This record gives sequence, structure tokens and C-alpha cells, in this order.
Amino acid sequence: RHVRRGGSIALAGLLASALAAPASAATIWEVGKPQGHIESREDLPSPREFFHKYHRDEGGPFKGHGRPVLFKGAARRMPAFNLWTDEYLRKQHGRVKMDQVETEKRETRAKFPHEDWNLAKFLDHYKTSDIYSTAATPKGLADEVFLLPPINCGGFQRKLSQSVTWFSSGDTRSVIHSDGQLNFHCMIDGSKNWILWHPKSRINTPEFGWVHGEEEAKKDPKFKNTYGAFVGKIDVDNVDLERYPGWGKLKWWKLELVAGDCAFIPPGWFHFVESPAQRSISVHAWFHASKDFDQKGCDAMEAKGYNISEYLIRFSDCDWGWEHDNPKKTKCRIRKSLVAKESTKGSGGDKGEL
Repeated sequence: RHVRRGGSIALAGLLASALAAPASAATIWEVGKPQGHIESREDLPSPREFFHKYHRDEGGPFKGHGRPVLFKGAARRMPAFNLWTDEYLRKQHGRVKMDQVETEKRETRAKFPHEDWNLAKFLDHYKTSDIYSTAATPKGLADEVFLLPPINCGGFQRKLSQSVTWFSSGDTRSVIHSDGQLNFHCMIDGSKNWILWHPKSRINTPEFGWVHGEEEAKKDPKFKNTYGAFVGKIDVDNVDLERYPGWGKLKWWKLELVAGDCAFIPPGWFHFVESPAQRSISVHAWFHASKDFDQKGCDAMEAKGYNISEYLIRFSDCDWGWEHDNPKKTKCRIRKSLVAKESTKGSGGDKGEL
């Protein structure tokens, strides 16, 4: 089983445990100290600004931990935003394999996924059952979604980890978890609501109900078959503040992600995600950053005539798979320009590689 609802380092999420809660209990949205919505902007930063302001948050309140940010409308230029109806997906991509379809929409990390479905089969069942695609973005669909321009250069393409397509009928709920990669998460249809906690909040300790699933299963039968590390001993609908008082003191930030928007989630930020009961599709790109920003790479692209603020790189144009334990550099083919019309025709236009 691949931990795609968390990160490659298995810092994962929240088991909705059936624990008795005292009268003072409240939902996860009602505890702690809300700090408002994360930063939102209508434009996209340059690769250099993204590296220094958001990846590093230099001079900011989250220096060294990254700054989450919402990019309004950033997914609207992707062909997927207009194309991905059920009818289109069935006709054009119905045979593609989905390598991971979860059998629960409210995550517990205790059930095994389907690993041999195709998209047509998923479309047959997703509206009437608790299934949830967490598949690596399938062939064909990867032609219709893009890396965001802030990582067109600067060295990010050398460390691309994994892309995932999240697809369900909504009413989903994640565990509280933290990923080890930088994350661009783009909403194609539907919406998702997030809670974000700072990486230094100490959520990954027993005082907040954090568990290591495999180890906990040896001691507690309620955790049989669970995997990964996550907040497994609280119920997000009834947070036991008497047993876990720390939840009442934590600062947290809200993120509302609607169709057409993308968000940047830095590594290490703990988060909880849920969606309303409606068709929901999103894609994300997990990646890593180098120690220093590669300005020479950006200069070289511009010298060749590339506009680094354009949507130049489809998911399918890239190799994926970089991780700390597998540090083989990835690369992407670069195009002069790839607007939605060209992409839907399967246009070529390869101009080089990074």
C-alpha cells in the first residue's frame, strides 16, 4: 500500500477512532486558535519569488518552514478544468489503469485499496460507493494537467516526486498528517476545506494522539492493519480536550480550495482535509527543492526564448520518482507554449529538456 494521502516519509494523518468523548469535546474546527485564511493571491509568483518567499519564507513568520499560499484561478488554464466531465473521461481515457483506488472515503488507514481498476470501472461505481481515487495521474490524463509556472525553472524539475489524481463523489475526510514534499494541489472540480498547523506544533507526539500504525497494531487491536504515522487517537468530531488538552491551544490556519484554484502546501505542515458531498477532482504534484535557487537555469530558458511565466510543462512531459532514498534527478521536456487548444489536440512542440 502506498501512503498517498500522506507523504513518502509516512508522516500521515488521523484515524477517526470510536472513542468515548466527554461533554466538553468539540469538533476539530472548534478547538484551538484560528488564525484566519492563509495568504491568497490572484497572480502567480516568479520561480525566484516562489523559492524565496514561499518555499523558504525568508524574513517571514514561517522562515525555514515555508509559507502556505492559495493561487486563485491557477488551474483554470489547464485543459482538464474544462474537459474532465465523466462523459469525456469515459470516452477518451476509460481504459487507463488506476493504480490505487481506496475503499473508504473517510480515511482510517486500515483498509486495502483496489490496484487493478481502470477509469471506466471507477466511473461506474464512484457515485454509489465509498471509493476514492488516490491513483498516480494516469497516462492520458497527465497530458491535460500542468506544473505551475513557479516551478518552470530554478531546479525544481530535477526533484519531482509524484503526481496524484484525487477523484470521488465527495464527503471525504483525511487523517491529520504531514507530508515530506512540497505540494501544489489543484482543484479541477468541487471543493476542499483544509486546516493547517505549523510544523513545530508537536502534533507528531503522543500528547496529541499521534501513533505509528504498524507499532500500535501490536498493542491495540483497534489498529489492526493500519499503516503509517498519524493522529490516530482522537475523533475529529469529538476532540477529547481533557485527555488531549494541547489541541485547545494550537494555532491553525484555514484553506478553502474551490474549482480552478491551486494551493501550495510546504513540507512538514500538518493538515486535515475534507470535502462536501459533491463530485470532487483534484491533482497534486509532490516535489522537492534544492538548497539554492538555480538562476542560471531560468536565464538559460529565457535566452532560448521561453516565457517562464507561461504554462509550459505537462505532467506527462516529466519524469517522476525523486526521493531522498532515490535521488536520481528527474527532467522535463520544455515547450515554447502549450495553451489548452494545443494540448487537447495532442500537439507536439517539444523544444528541449531541463
